[in-house]
Amino acid sequence: MRSRASELRTLWLARAFESAGIDQAHWEPDRGVEVNRRTIERVYAYYGRLYLGHARLEWAGMANLIGPSFYAGFQDVGFLPDQMRRLLRGFGRAVGGGKRWLLRRDAVEGPLVADLGFFETTFLMMQRKIFEDQALMHEAYLREGLDAIGALREAGIVDGGTAEAWAQIDSGEPDAVRAGNRTLLFREQYQIIDRFYVEMSKHRPPSGPLFTYALTVAGSPAIPGALTYPDVFPLTLAARLPRHLRFALRTPLPAGNLAVFADRWQLIERDTLPAYQHLIADETAELRELIERPIPQRTRRFRLARRTSALAWTLLTHWRLAIEAAVASPVAAGEELKLDLTVAPSRDALGMAEASSDRIWAQPHRQPFQITALLPNERAFTSESTLTVLLSPDPDANPTRLIVKLPATDHEGARATLDDFASSWGLDKDEIALWADRAAATTKASHAYSTRVFQAAPIGFVSLEIQVEHHLEPDAYILDALFSWDAGT
Repeated sequence: MRSRASELRTLWLARAFESAGIDQAHWEPDRGVEVNRRTIERVYAYYGRLYLGHARLEWAGMANLIGPSFYAGFQDVGFLPDQMRRLLRGFGRAVGGGKRWLLRRDAVEGPLVADLGFFETTFLMMQRKIFEDQALMHEAYLREGLDAIGALREAGIVDGGTAEAWAQIDSGEPDAVRAGNRTLLFREQYQIIDRFYVEMSKHRPPSGPLFTYALTVAGSPAIPGALTYPDVFPLTLAARLPRHLRFALRTPLPAGNLAVFADRWQLIERDTLPAYQHLIADETAELRELIERPIPQRTRRFRLARRTSALAWTLLTHWRLAIEAAVASPVAAGEELKLDLTVAPSRDALGMAEASSDRIWAQPHRQPFQITALLPNERAFTSESTLTVLLSPDPDANPTRLIVKLPATDHEGARATLDDFASSWGLDKDEIALWADRAAATTKASHAYSTRVFQAAPIGFVSLEIQVEHHLEPDAYILDALFSWDAGT
């Protein structure tokens, strides 16, 4: 028997594929860019149509603008693997079935092509998982409004923060619309694709770290007015001077890595999102004209072959020596983190930086650390975390959400943790059992990216939800503890 969540997910995904003109059966990320070219283009064109038809869907407009730079990256990374696949297919037809042993990819590709193929297909999988999550919600909202979002919330497909984001978008009030779309963007980066970036960065060292750093060096912003990561966060060699100054040699290299969530989100919050919001507010005609251009036409200028000379010139010449104010790291190192949520906290109480909507705690290489959240009624939530983020609705407001990402586990580990939380925090044990049975029977063919949210019993003014992110490739389950409260409590 199918669950309500399964029925809704199937319904709205089918509508999304239909609206985008995509044949779900022929969307095969593991076969590379060449085979999926038409689908890749239709995904980004679909996002563009969403925004052009409904200007409040700002996330979709941003996805359309950024799409061509990613598409160009897919093509650059996938060039050699796609050529090898084409060669193997031709060779296979020539030799026939009797000599299949000659077609072993691991025997003929070599490590470079194999690594590039891994990165290529991982990026393509990320694109599909974003579509499966965001297009589902967008189709539900456009066809049945907030009632459909409420049904997704009730079925446990989305959490309370995401449902509230859609209510903000529905309000039409510009600041609320902006805040709601920012929440959808955070969901994309934190919940949907972060796991894939982690897998890329860990892939066969030093290939993974080197590739993701090179991606950060060579990345080109697709939003007019936005800057590259090295422009915003340059690697700076410094020596401290008196009076909180430093002697600094600014390099054209990045001081971070886009595969690291904290680095990626800081770039988005500091530069990419403000540049996009400027377009929405002040350059509407330019924005719409750009989105209306065909995706292939916009993609060409981001190809690495066209940018190599400019990139080389930047790496050779963009070195600057200066005396400047010392700066603090935007990310706190998690060790044994303790946060007081017994009363609604202020920004100062939790150490949020001025003009920032978040504070992030993480260890290098995503090593787990201990976190304890002190809650009302003398309760406390204690767990290991690989990434903890405190969020406020805008850069001047007090925080209203805390998200704690637990270490990845398998199906058995996810079930055991959920059962523990059910006993401690009042989750529905029957719902957990039903979800666990369905997840255990999931196959690659039947699986779409999904989150499953279980609501805990109220803890004073704090609401707690436990969310499972299900990533079938690799077969991993990630639990998030989602705390939310009213800042005025």
